[in-house]
Amino acid sequence: MRGRFIILFLLFAVGVNAQQIAVKSFRKLDSDLSARGREGRTDQNGDRCAIIKVVTTENGFVFEPDALGLVGSVRKTGEIWLYVPYGAKRLTIKHDRLGVLRDYLYPERIEKACVYEMVLTTGRVVTTVEEEIAGQWLVITAEPRGATVYIDDVYEAATEGMVQKFVSFGRHTYRVEHALYHSEAGQLEVKADQKAELQVKLKPAFGYIEVNSVPESGARILIDGKEVGITPYRSEALASGEHSVEVLKVLYQPVRKIVTVKDGETAQTTMELSANYGELQLTTAAAAELWVNNERKGKGQWSGRLNAGIYVVEARQPSHRTVRQSVEIKAGETHTLTLADPQPIYGMLNISSTPGKATIRLNGIEYGRTPLVIKEVLVGKQLLELSKPGCATVRQEVMVEEGKVLPLQLTLPSGRNVVIRTDGEGDSLYVDGKAVGVSPQQLELAYGTHLVRAQRQGHSIEGELKVTGKEGEIVFLLTFGLSAKAKWAASVTEKQKQVLSRLIDHMVKVEGGTFRMGATPEQGHFITLNEQPVHTVVLSDYYIGQYEITQTEWEVVMGSNPALFKGENYPVERVSRTDCELFIRRLKDLTGLNFNLPTEAQWEYAARGGKKSRGFLYAGSNSPETVAWYTDNSQGHTHAVGQKVPNELGLYDMSGNVWEWCRDIYGDYPSQTWVDPTGPARGEKYVFRGGCWNEEAGNCRVALRNYWTSDYRHSVLGLRLVLEK
Repeated sequence: MRGRFIILFLLFAVGVNAQQIAVKSFRKLDSDLSARGREGRTDQNGDRCAIIKVVTTENGFVFEPDALGLVGSVRKTGEIWLYVPYGAKRLTIKHDRLGVLRDYLYPERIEKACVYEMVLTTGRVVTTVEEEIAGQWLVITAEPRGATVYIDDVYEAATEGMVQKFVSFGRHTYRVEHALYHSEAGQLEVKADQKAELQVKLKPAFGYIEVNSVPESGARILIDGKEVGITPYRSEALASGEHSVEVLKVLYQPVRKIVTVKDGETAQTTMELSANYGELQLTTAAAAELWVNNERKGKGQWSGRLNAGIYVVEARQPSHRTVRQSVEIKAGETHTLTLADPQPIYGMLNISSTPGKATIRLNGIEYGRTPLVIKEVLVGKQLLELSKPGCATVRQEVMVEEGKVLPLQLTLPSGRNVVIRTDGEGDSLYVDGKAVGVSPQQLELAYGTHLVRAQRQGHSIEGELKVTGKEGEIVFLLTFGLSAKAKWAASVTEKQKQVLSRLIDHMVKVEGGTFRMGATPEQGHFITLNEQPVHTVVLSDYYIGQYEITQTEWEVVMGSNPALFKGENYPVERVSRTDCELFIRRLKDLTGLNFNLPTEAQWEYAARGGKKSRGFLYAGSNSPETVAWYTDNSQGHTHAVGQKVPNELGLYDMSGNVWEWCRDIYGDYPSQTWVDPTGPARGEKYVFRGGCWNEEAGNCRVALRNYWTSDYRHSVLGLRLVLEK
């Protein structure tokens, strides 16, 4: 007996733990958009997951997906939502009390962003929902979005136009409302076998109004008292029913209509405007302004439309009596009116001056010479001017009053102090041919124009000095130029002096400063290793040649012309660095000035534009065509200097035409700051910069470096000079 009890107990225990999970039904919910809305999720590929809504009230389920995995799960009222990736095929469901349902094969293909319903049963073969919950889901989808939904007269919040509510079995009421739409209400039965779904599309309770106006458009429109635009006009949606439409336009009478708007239709109405204006044609003196009700209309004559009514019209002219008249304008009529000319109002001026016989001008018109009484001067502000040779011109604004004489006694200054300077000290000064001392010199000069001349060691310069009555100190500066500082050798010829004076006077001052030298960012992909590292350089002031040394300049110093491409104003080429040193020594002997080749730092600073630099790739531009003769435009030879656009300092051909020798021995750049660097102390090769007629554009950059031995000569290689203290 005891053995039988044990066997029965074991059988009972096995029965309790046997599988009690089954799928009663599985179907696709085509109208359910949950997977596409805010509650949807995406898989690792970025695709929208499907949602399987597992209908059960049991807790404690464990879901094991196939190889595609499970993105997640969420517990809802009466449901568990499983987020399943596209293409999933099987699902295992486990429960510690109800057992295991292994490898359930989905009866439908799992698609992206779709919703499926899986109803589970327990071992008693009824759904847990039917067994334990006396209710079902009611889903209402409303159009348009934003509609208000009531279930059993209780407002229900909608998500993307959908309301979902779990309700009891039986009959329920619903109502859907939206502004400008007809409401819809009704009842529906909620049964146990499936959730209740309802789609409600409200019918519009609105239409539109189109308004035009004739004979003119542009009339203001008011609908129900609110201004909405101008004709022609199409309204926004308006509630069906009657609306007040009013149009207003200047010079026309207002028009108002009642317009009926019907559901889904556009009511068209044309408003006929009735004229409420007449025409007015006015004329008066050509110089007088015409005003109507204090509004300026024109000068001399005017015609235009005015609303019916009484108007004040005027002819106004400065310093004249205004002519004023009233006129009545009637609708549909034209009124012509000529206003009398405004009459001038006069006062008088009694003018005298020291010295006398000064020319009198009033508002630019000459009246004679002082002393003088001028009658019939228009009242108001007048500009009086007195002038006389050798004196400052006096200008004064005077106020003339009606019927009164204004006495004026004015003094004309005969001269003033001026300062005459030169770019040196001790230069002899002459004014109008008379010696007045040496520079700087302060003296009094009569008003007017004077010829000033300065003389220094056989050089003289002159200029015109205008002494006027303008306020402020008058300082007159004469500049000799650098050539005046030359100490010419006794052997110098007149031609040498002429050519070399021009060379000296074309030296451009470069104000010292600090700059970054080498492969700076604007040099871009052209950068070469020997342009690095970028480093800081500090330079003192110096002068540099505005042009490359020409064949004429070389020949007057050296007596020969080595250039391949001949031309007086062409750059000299085929000169070695040794040749350049000899040229500079002879030039120093002839002029007494401290000429030299530029250091590499001086050359690059000047090419970049010094303190005026704008950061160009080439000397003066980012376009090589603008500033350089190079392989693309040179036609295989050099060109006369100064033909391209200069850089920021006014220097020509710093990029292209010919390479230019520098003073430095070639070497690597330092990383630290340099002050007035002159390059390495030893080496066999010397720097030249700037590119040439036979190079590509990238080799004409301001940062590019080149070098060769001091005896190297070629038709691509010339020079430019600097002048130092």
